[in-house]
Amino acid sequence: MDHRQRLAAVSGIALAATLVIPLSAAHAISDGTAVRSAPWAVQVYADGHFACTGTMLTDRWVLTAYHCYNDEPAKMSVRVGSVRIGHGTKADVTEIRHLDTDGLDDVALFRLAKPIKAQHVKLADADPPRQAVVNIYGYGSYGRHPKNLRTATNRVTAVKHDGIIGRAIWTKKLSGATQGGDSGGPAFYKGKEVGVLFGPNEYSSVASHRTWIKRITGV
Repeated sequence: MDHRQRLAAVSGIALAATLVIPLSAAHAISDGTAVRSAPWAVQVYADGHFACTGTMLTDRWVLTAYHCYNDEPAKMSVRVGSVRIGHGTKADVTEIRHLDTDGLDDVALFRLAKPIKAQHVKLADADPPRQAVVNIYGYGSYGRHPKNLRTATNRVTAVKHDGIIGRAIWTKKLSGATQGGDSGGPAFYKGKEVGVLFGPNEYSSVASHRTWIKRITGV
């Protein structure tokens, strides 16, 4: 079992292209609300099948979870600029960048084959405080029929080291909870992305990756 497969297995949110998806993971963020506009939102596809959620950092770089990666960059693609799965501007992925650490780590940068003009998210330089309310987003659909990007709120319960992904932000449900396909999706605090979804309501810390992200993408 390779690095990516171990991350997918531990996260509990499997890749549609390689693993069986449980019926409980059929919809985006449970109890959330449909999003009308999110030009920064990214749908990540593996072998043409929807797999994960991501965000636009620049016109060429996408931030998502590493376990969303399906073996070869040539098999990965994205759609940007639509809240409906299967819609939006399509681009192939030509490069996957991942921070090689002693742990497994689960943050990845996907470089697109062509620039896509889209709104970019702002990244946080610090983790949110305990008890902070964060806004979470995810597409989370594995069905044939288009589903909408959804959003909800979670409360931060802890920010501490995780033996699998390093510094992590733990949250609990307020108005909604993450589902399969929300992997790689963002948590926002005060308008900035603070987390990248690893597993159910647990996010990799963006702040702990800021130096590396800036070195690769320039932002």
